[in-house]
Amino acid sequence: MKKNTHIKVLFVLGFCLQILAQISFSFTDTFNLLEPIDFIHWTLLIGYVLIIPGVLHFSKGKFSKVGVPITMAGIMASIGMCTIDFVLWSFNSNLEERANMYYHLVAEPAIWPVFISVGPTLLFVGLSIQSFDYINTNLKGMFITLFGSITTGIGGLLLPQEYHAVMLIGYIVFVIGLFILFLPKKQENTKHNKLYDYLFLTGILFEVIGQLLFVLVSVYDLKPIDFAHWSLFLGVAFAIPKMVNFPKGIITYIGTPIAMAGAICILGMCLLDFIWWSQPNQEIRNEFASHLSQFPSIWDVFIKKGTGYFNIGLFILSLNYLRQNKLGVLVILIATLFIFGIIPIPYKMIIGYLTTLIGFGLLFFTKTTINEHKDKQI
Repeated sequence: MKKNTHIKVLFVLGFCLQILAQISFSFTDTFNLLEPIDFIHWTLLIGYVLIIPGVLHFSKGKFSKVGVPITMAGIMASIGMCTIDFVLWSFNSNLEERANMYYHLVAEPAIWPVFISVGPTLLFVGLSIQSFDYINTNLKGMFITLFGSITTGIGGLLLPQEYHAVMLIGYIVFVIGLFILFLPKKQENTKHNKLYDYLFLTGILFEVIGQLLFVLVSVYDLKPIDFAHWSLFLGVAFAIPKMVNFPKGIITYIGTPIAMAGAICILGMCLLDFIWWSQPNQEIRNEFASHLSQFPSIWDVFIKKGTGYFNIGLFILSLNYLRQNKLGVLVILIATLFIFGIIPIPYKMIIGYLTTLIGFGLLFFTKTTINEHKDKQI
C-alpha cells in the first residue's frame, strides 16, 4: 500500500524545527534572533504544529489510546507556552515590566502550571507511552526514546538553566528514538476514524458554549477560571485531529493549512485572554492591550486577523463532501457568512457556530457520505 510519506516528512521537519529552536536558545546573546519578531518561539510553535499528523499515526496499539490524548494535550500546552513567551518577548525593551509580567503569570495557577511548568512535558510523556506499542518490534528504538525523554525531563525540570545542554542532548536523543520507531514503519492507509468526527463536533459545540458565555456573563466575573475562553480553547483542540484527517485531495491540501492556521491563532488568542482575565482591574487590562497592539506579530496574528482563517478553512474542508451532501455544505457556507457578518443576524457567533455544528453533523452522519474516505486520509 502507498505510504503516507508526507506525514513522516512533516513529523521530521517539525522535530527538526524544535531542535533548531532549542539550540538557538543558547545563542540569543550572540545572534540577533529576536527581532523584528520572536523567531525562536515562532520556529518552536511551527514545529509543534507540524508533528500533529504524525502523532496521530505514530502508533496504533493499546498504548496509543492513552498516549495520543496525553501527547495532544502536551502540544496544545506547548503552543500556549509559545504565546506566553511572545508576550514576555514584547517587554524586551523594558525589563522591569517584563519581570512584573513574569512574576504575575507565575502566581496564576490557571496559567503557569498548565502552559509552562507541567503542560508541555506531556508531549514527552505521551510519545513515550506511545513508544511502548513498539516493544515487540523495535525494542532498541523504544529504549532510546525513553532515555531521551527522561534526560530531557532531568535537564529541563530538575537542573538549573546553565545545564540547558543536558536538556538539549536529551531532546535530540528522544527525537532520534522517535525517528527509529516511526520512519521505517510501513505506513498503511488508515481507515476512517469515526472518533475524530465525534471529537470535531464536540469541539464545535464547545465553541458554541464559549460564545454563549460571552453573551450571558462578563468574562472577568468567571471564577476560578475563564470558562468562556477555555471553552474556545478546548473546542479548537478537539477539532484539530479531524482537521488533519479529512479525505486526501487538493481541497484538503488547501483547507487544512488554512483551518490549522486559524486554530492556532484561536489558541493564542485564548492565552492572551487568559492573561487579560488574570489582571486585577480594567485599567491594567487596557494598558496590556495598548502594549500588545504595538506588536503586529502578536496583535494582528492572534487578535485582529488570524482567527477568521479557522472558519474559512472549515468551509473549504466541507467541500470534500459536495458531491455526497450539497445541503450540508450549503449550511456550512451560510454559517460562515453569519460568522463574518456578511449575512447580518443578532448573536452571529452563537448562531454561526451552531449552524456549523448542524452542517458538519449532516456531512458526517448522512448515510451517503459513509464511504467517501475510501480508506484514504491526509
